Amino acid sequence: MNSSTRRGLVTCASTLALAATVSLAAPRARAEAAEAAAEAPATVAEVIVTAEKRGEKTLDVPMSLTALGGADLVRSASFRLEDFVATVPGLQMVGVGGFGSQLVIRGLTTGTLSVNSSVATYIDETPYTANGTVGLSDFVTPNIDTFDLQRVEVLRGPQGTLYGANALGGLLKYVTNAPDPTHFAAAAEAGINTVDGGGSGHDLHGMVNLPLGDRLALRMVGYSNDAPGFINDPSRGLKDINTASTRGGRLSLLFKPTDSLSLRLSAALQRRAFDDAAAETVQPFTLQPTIAPLAKSTLIGNPGHVDNAIYNLTVDYALSWARLVSSTSYTRYDSVLQSDASSLYSPILNPIFAAILGTYVPYGLALPQPAGNHQVTQELRLSSLPDQPLEWQLGAYYADQKGRLDQFTYPIDPTSRQILYNFPISSGGFYFRNSYRETAVFADADWHVTPTFDLAAGGRYSHNDQSFHEAGFGLLGGTAVFGAPSSEGVFTFSTDARWHLRPSVMVYARVAEGFVPGGPNAVIPTADNTVPVVFHSSTTLNYETGVKASLDHGRIVAEVSAFDIEWRKIQLSAAFGGESAVVNGGEARSTGLEWNLGWRPLAGLNLDVNGAYTDAHLTSDTPASVNGHSGDRLPVVPRLSTSVSADYERHLAGPWSGFVGVNWRTTGSRYADFDFTGGRQITPAYSLTDLKAGLATDRWTLTAFVKNAGNTLAINSLSSNTLAGGFGPQSATLYQPRTFGLSLAANW
Repeated sequence: MNSSTRRGLVTCASTLALAATVSLAAPRARAEAAEAAAEAPATVAEVIVTAEKRGEKTLDVPMSLTALGGADLVRSASFRLEDFVATVPGLQMVGVGGFGSQLVIRGLTTGTLSVNSSVATYIDETPYTANGTVGLSDFVTPNIDTFDLQRVEVLRGPQGTLYGANALGGLLKYVTNAPDPTHFAAAAEAGINTVDGGGSGHDLHGMVNLPLGDRLALRMVGYSNDAPGFINDPSRGLKDINTASTRGGRLSLLFKPTDSLSLRLSAALQRRAFDDAAAETVQPFTLQPTIAPLAKSTLIGNPGHVDNAIYNLTVDYALSWARLVSSTSYTRYDSVLQSDASSLYSPILNPIFAAILGTYVPYGLALPQPAGNHQVTQELRLSSLPDQPLEWQLGAYYADQKGRLDQFTYPIDPTSRQILYNFPISSGGFYFRNSYRETAVFADADWHVTPTFDLAAGGRYSHNDQSFHEAGFGLLGGTAVFGAPSSEGVFTFSTDARWHLRPSVMVYARVAEGFVPGGPNAVIPTADNTVPVVFHSSTTLNYETGVKASLDHGRIVAEVSAFDIEWRKIQLSAAFGGESAVVNGGEARSTGLEWNLGWRPLAGLNLDVNGAYTDAHLTSDTPASVNGHSGDRLPVVPRLSTSVSADYERHLAGPWSGFVGVNWRTTGSRYADFDFTGGRQITPAYSLTDLKAGLATDRWTLTAFVKNAGNTLAINSLSSNTLAGGFGPQSATLYQPRTFGLSLAANW
């Protein structure tokens, strides 16, 4: 046993004397339930989802999807996206910790520097993914704390008809618990954790549901999480530099003046702050640490934060012949990222500084980047009553968005490691501004041809108008001031067929499209038009078939789907004589298989196996500066990913029950980004194992857990530290090493 392991065990033992772990479960009499389960058949619970914007059982939805229960997420201490994405077939998260994270479904990505996100994100009825040239949609994924969520839904495959822009590969949807006027409820959770050889952290969560009468209720949620660091910087004499914190809360007011009318007003605020990224510096191709394991070296720190604000009013009115839903939302994010960009830009600027100042000093370069985006959205839907021979939806959508991104550069004194804000020469920067306005109409219909056979079809037309403005200053930005508008219309459709071979077995086929919008380019137009002023929308066409079944009286639930996706007009960042611009270049194909098997062989024991095989590759060459060729695999996507879990709970004595669980997941090797030098890194495969065990009563739940029990040094993604591409040092973003934790949860 090495010293870091001993330190982790000692720390964990001391925390056991102070607090305890973990999960939030719906209030129930555990002892009575365990005894009753011994007599009742063991079944896998059915889940109701809103994938098609109406409540349906997962086994009736004609697409591949995963629903993660909020109570299960909290029980496994999965409060962040990076804690649970690997358990969802076909879903990857690129970049963990630090400023940015990109979600990928079914392999649709161009790498760590994608132009737009290919996965849309919703919080209840609110769309959150940004659009536009400076929208940063591929970085600012809302990483919402999962405490007191009803569930998280992941829809695989394009969702352009019902969810619109950015649902190119799929959708991630957070569904929060609504206020309940029928009874008072409260919940709390407190946990502590420590990384083997690294720092310690904690999490605190609370919820109160207050009935304010028979038809009015208020629900309040608050949380504070500190994630431990594990990356060191010996050059600055600092340890655990990648600590991070999350602070936030949600407030929701539900008013039901009549049985047919409800109004829900919600607000959510969250700040995620970090001191540095969870990355170490490694040698190209060998991926051996250049300094030491879990270490990097920078002249200054790379801190930042992202503030999220989400406000929504949803009105739900049940007419005698239809249902009317209005969702009005205002969303905002503000972010600040500071980067040590010395290895990228100092070789360019230092000779210029020397020529002007008359002396050469190897200055570093700081790159602060404040950014923000705010938007107003309105959706209006009219849908038929359920259980009709023909079920339909009609809708209209409007979005008005403003985005900003500022890039400043300041020299760094290499001796004092201080940023020289008053340097005699302005090294320069840029101001970017854009606006995005979209209107859309959509409709779909589901015809129950027979009691066992359905046909459905839908379509959406979206039109967006954008404007873009850029102003540069100093050595890097020059005196450039220019702008460009764009206007574009996009039509997407979906169609599917469902056949219930029997009530518990369904086969389906689906064809659907998705898109991400185009927009103006962030470059100076050239006289010969070699640099396009605008780039166009990118689209996907998805062919999918699958089977969903509940077998052996509900003890087994099985889902298998096969897909084939054509990706057209891929948006890429390409070089034009020293300029970088977004172009539509190359095409790709993603084919694969996804599966999920849940089995409850006896009361209290749940076994799950899920995974995905994805073959995502180019089918035509990219622009020469991107250096992608037909047949090349798309970046950061494994061919094979699998997750296996087992959970067992049984009555022990009196009011107490005990539970244990294990989750093992593996991710295959992946290629890093396309590289103009010709060499592409291969990111190694990895496997991670999580363990948990605990005690519970109707009110209290105590859980102990170990994440990454094998202490695997797993690389999430790779990016270059220099302009030399694959021949320079690489930054390897890492998953958290072995982590011990405890949590205590209570319900009233």
